[in-house]
Amino acid sequence: MAQIDKKSTLLRQWEMMRMLTVSRSDSRHDGRWDKASDITAKLSDAGYDVSVRTVQRDLKELSEIFPIELNDKNPREFGWRWIKGANLDIPGMSVPEALAMRLVETHLKQLLPASMLNGLSGVFSLAKTKLDKVKNQNNNHSKDWLNKVRVVPPAQPLLPPVVDETVQANIYQGLLDDKQLSARYQSANSDQPNDYVLHPLGLIMRGAATYLVASAWDYDEARLYALHRFSKVEILDAAAKAPEGFNLDAAIASGLADFANQGEPIKLELRCTEGVAAFLAETPLAADQTVTPEADGWVRLTATVNDTRQLQWWLLGQGDGVEVCGPDALRAEILDLVQKTLGNYTKASPKFAPTDRP
Repeated sequence: MAQIDKKSTLLRQWEMMRMLTVSRSDSRHDGRWDKASDITAKLSDAGYDVSVRTVQRDLKELSEIFPIELNDKNPREFGWRWIKGANLDIPGMSVPEALAMRLVETHLKQLLPASMLNGLSGVFSLAKTKLDKVKNQNNNHSKDWLNKVRVVPPAQPLLPPVVDETVQANIYQGLLDDKQLSARYQSANSDQPNDYVLHPLGLIMRGAATYLVASAWDYDEARLYALHRFSKVEILDAAAKAPEGFNLDAAIASGLADFANQGEPIKLELRCTEGVAAFLAETPLAADQTVTPEADGWVRLTATVNDTRQLQWWLLGQGDGVEVCGPDALRAEILDLVQKTLGNYTKASPKFAPTDRP
């Protein structure tokens, strides 16, 4: 029991030192001082239920070891702070930092290279320990925070494809170290895998799948390679070479494999139901979006957007809640897709073909 109490006291004192303000002046009467009562309240929010008297005693003891000063000359400014120029490299982790690291571990772990994960394992462990301790404090508002936050995909959720762990680790490490990769890769339209020498340039995560952006051999063109289609990857000693002027954001914006803003800007004109219009009022398609109610209860909406495949998918996903009025070319394309889709449901098929009744 004494060992647990000692550990709890040490953690509390670390938190106290992290809360103290740094002096920005050589004068003891300038700058901000932290009162013991304020520190006590912050400690309570962090899960430590202690008295002001305990905090004062701890600060006095800590000031004998660390460069912490006390202002006891003026009752109005009575408080504690770090001496100007003090080293504030204090171990420990606040509750918000612990929550942030737990979110990183939960949602971004698959994007981090193994070397980074190994280096962060201690941080993840410290974050878990911190939050486990907080959960035991009945008066703490942060204890159930992780249980009250969820990340929900905006589209139909898909299970991620299976990626070989060694392949993933080598790709991430090669990208981190700017090293060329010797890879065996089978593209979606090929029956057999092929061998490549790749220059890794970046990673893109789209939904459930992750893609390596890379150029092959001595070519300058950057292409996408789905991680789940690699069967073998080895890191080479040779340094990777990026195409001159390559920028990942610019490549995505220019239409790298239908990811983002490819296509020419168009003036999109829609007729949509009030429900769709209400949704788009909160999350507009563009900054210049305009909405005009119509007599039949529908709404006419205009916005300048890029003519992309993503736009077509979104429009088709609205079903009978949206009619594309313009431009004419987009309306014709959507109409063609709708008619083909309708054909899939109206043509006779072996499973759903009508049968003769006796």
